[in-house]
Amino acid sequence: MTAIDQLPRVATIASLARREDSFRQMLPTILDQVHHTFIALGGYPEVPAFLRGLERVSVFLCERGPDLGASSRFLCLEQLPRPAVVLVVDDDILYPPDYAARMAAGLADFDGEALMGVHGRIFMPPHASYGEHAYSHHFQAAVKTSTHVHEVGVGTCAFLSERLAVDPRAWDRYDMDDIVMALEAQKRGLPRIIVEREQGWLRPLAENQDDSLWRKMRADDSEQSRRMRLLLSLYRAGQDAGQDVAPVG
Repeated sequence: MTAIDQLPRVATIASLARREDSFRQMLPTILDQVHHTFIALGGYPEVPAFLRGLERVSVFLCERGPDLGASSRFLCLEQLPRPAVVLVVDDDILYPPDYAARMAAGLADFDGEALMGVHGRIFMPPHASYGEHAYSHHFQAAVKTSTHVHEVGVGTCAFLSERLAVDPRAWDRYDMDDIVMALEAQKRGLPRIIVEREQGWLRPLAENQDDSLWRKMRADDSEQSRRMRLLLSLYRAGQDAGQDVAPVG
């Protein structure tokens, strides 16, 4: 495998027209940190003026392709001409200038054998509710050392394209990427790790928006809960023996 510091870094993002204000603010914080940026747009009749003519940027209108929602951000994987560090970013977070470098360095610490994140969750007994029975490391909080979790928030994650070459068109749901990607990673033997950082390393432009998938999940988390238990069963089945999540506290 090519050394991680020699791989190109690509960012990928899915954004909706109603989030254009926050998207305009966050985009400049990531463009100069990567070699290329892939943008999947929903709700736009055409590519908006502020995205036209940008160098090292590819824009895809979701209305002209498969209706994958936020999962469309993973379609870029089939367009990569060579292995790369893939950084998934959200349209309502401001990224620090060392974001790409530190996420890539976090991957290097695990020889690329991980799904790195900033926001992470550890599922807790009795494992009845995905929303309720979990301990969260929020993306704004400090983490003193890289920490194993069951699931990372994929809106702030990084992985090697050759190790997690997912195809969202094969998924049966497009509104629960965090747990779906946790399962994809676990099946490949990739631990989920949240990177060490200081408090406030990432700054939100908005949280808990009306169209957030988190709010939708809080209304009914039955399907996420089923998949959470499936994920935990893979641990109990002995897959990736010795891969433990960190204790809470």
